[in-house]
Amino acid sequence: MGNAVRKDGTAQGVAKVRHWESLHPPEKRLYHDPYAFAMFSGSIIQQWMGPALIDRVYRWMGMGGFSEMISVRTKWIDDQIEEAISNENAPAKQLLILGAGYDTRGFRLDLWKNDKDFTVIEVDQPEVQMGKLKNLLWLSNRRDEDGQRIADRMGTTKVQFLPMDFNKDDLQQKISSHAGFRCNVSSVVTMEGVTQYIPKESTADTLKKLRRIVSPGSTALITYVDQKCLGDLETLPRQYRWVRNLAAKAGEPWISGWTKEEFEKFLKECGYEVVSDTSQEDYNDTYLKDVGRQLEGEDLLNMERFVIAKVL
Repeated sequence: MGNAVRKDGTAQGVAKVRHWESLHPPEKRLYHDPYAFAMFSGSIIQQWMGPALIDRVYRWMGMGGFSEMISVRTKWIDDQIEEAISNENAPAKQLLILGAGYDTRGFRLDLWKNDKDFTVIEVDQPEVQMGKLKNLLWLSNRRDEDGQRIADRMGTTKVQFLPMDFNKDDLQQKISSHAGFRCNVSSVVTMEGVTQYIPKESTADTLKKLRRIVSPGSTALITYVDQKCLGDLETLPRQYRWVRNLAAKAGEPWISGWTKEEFEKFLKECGYEVVSDTSQEDYNDTYLKDVGRQLEGEDLLNMERFVIAKVL
């Protein structure tokens, strides 16, 4: 399991962090992802090491706070999806995951508690999606509750997979022509850890096309990198340099970043209204403090920002 496919280096890295988070005891973890271990190579080693030893190794390597940064992002998006589908006035009826990678929200979250017709549509590159489907098929054969959940949701229209080459295919045409997509219902769309890897023009094109096909009032959950992190490597804190170098070595360097003011203006031009724009620091006193893992000093990596936006 977890065999590498092309273009999935950072996706495997995120899966590794979600597995690390899930190894914490229940009272210490932000969420539980029982499928992450199957999405990257070497999970048995991480399982054997345990979260405490892994944390010490990460800090020795100079990447203290990196795993928490990814985990806080995951937890934040989980919560916003739950809030969107529970909205009394206009509950979301479908979830679009753009650049899904090894996201397992369609299986680990209870998205059907309010609407049995809720749908999840995962959009990603064919190579990445093919590797993920192989892993999910293997997991679905496990004789336990987690395996059964995958078998049930893949055997229906609850979780759907839409392969798309973002360099060649037209997002608007591809999604709108997908049989399971509904343009007339409120949606929640995620772009998690995507914008930093593509040109700003590509992000704008994606958001504008998306706006034409999803219902007004739908929620977009978008993360972006603070512009300060795209500066000269030598001027950045050690952990910041480590994270950028890690992405570059995976063949997916960071190329785009914004200031908070720039991103609000950027989204407005694309047809969205910012509801909130927060950072990891905003959740250090809630998520991490609540589980006794509050970060201090250089371990608090405010590299990415988290945006809730409404489609106008």
